[in-house]
Amino acid sequence: MQDTPLVSVIVVTLNNAALLKNCLASLSAQSWPALEVIIVDNGSKEDIAGLVAKEFPRVKYLRFEENLGFAEGNNRGIAASKGEFVALINNDAVASPDWIKSLVEAAMAQPRAGAVASVIIDGNDPAVLDSIGMGAALDGMARQMAKGQPVAGAIFPAEVLMASGCACLYRRAALDEVGLFDPDFFAYCEDSDLGLRLQMAGWRCLLAKNAVAHHYYSMTFGRFSMKKVYWVERNHFWVFLKNYPLILFPLLPLATAWRLFLQAFYLLRGNAATDGFKQNTSMRELAAVYIRAYVDMLRAIPKMLGKRMKNPRRLGMWSATMLLHIHRLSTKQVLGIR
Repeated sequence: MQDTPLVSVIVVTLNNAALLKNCLASLSAQSWPALEVIIVDNGSKEDIAGLVAKEFPRVKYLRFEENLGFAEGNNRGIAASKGEFVALINNDAVASPDWIKSLVEAAMAQPRAGAVASVIIDGNDPAVLDSIGMGAALDGMARQMAKGQPVAGAIFPAEVLMASGCACLYRRAALDEVGLFDPDFFAYCEDSDLGLRLQMAGWRCLLAKNAVAHHYYSMTFGRFSMKKVYWVERNHFWVFLKNYPLILFPLLPLATAWRLFLQAFYLLRGNAATDGFKQNTSMRELAAVYIRAYVDMLRAIPKMLGKRMKNPRRLGMWSATMLLHIHRLSTKQVLGIR
């Protein structure tokens, strides 16, 4: 392995040219010398090609006429890349100058590190954390660890369960073994699925505390978008089916029922984490989205179990169960309810 291996940075974008410009400027200022940056344009209406050609001519630009989603968009970028390591960063995130350097140094210090998570700070409130990796609940739902907590005095663990696809690094050798993002997910939870596939195959996920990125939330789909609700509700079940130990399968209906009960309770009672749904949709519309997500999830069960059988699994059932227990999130944590 070279002292300065090539790192390929993939940025999937759909419009948001102003935010993308800030992201690319931060990548141009990276201290790591061996770097290639690849833009994957998922059918933007804005002139992303013109922006890249004029201000970032060294960036490789890939355009697709349709929106391939976050999962397949990144897959296309990774397939076109050459680096020993692959970094992902959202188009609405800005990386610190030593972001790549810190991620690579962490990965090179641990040969079994398949992924390295960043310290992601809320760009709209820099005193607050957005993520230090992700944890997971009993039903496959995932959420950013330490989201909303103060940056000052934060404790950063050496290892986490999964890296947020907002800003992270993957070792290509690990991706070659377990595969890339599952394109069936389209958007949301695909990073959870990949992160757990890496863990089950015996790869570790580290946290590089000096790899800092600020996330400014472009809200491409909107925080309370019904598209997002559909994808998250459908996809987290697929994460469970593809990755969770079989011993936990009987608990899935109970965990799901409890989460739905809490969501309904706080929707009716009122809570900052759920009030946005009331303002943007009716309960009937929300119920219809959930039903459609569940129907589509159920239809794909044979397909997802087939994918599970193909995943390399070196972690035994009990070890996998303990790993999920160590990094578990409560239902309230997943819902963002305090």
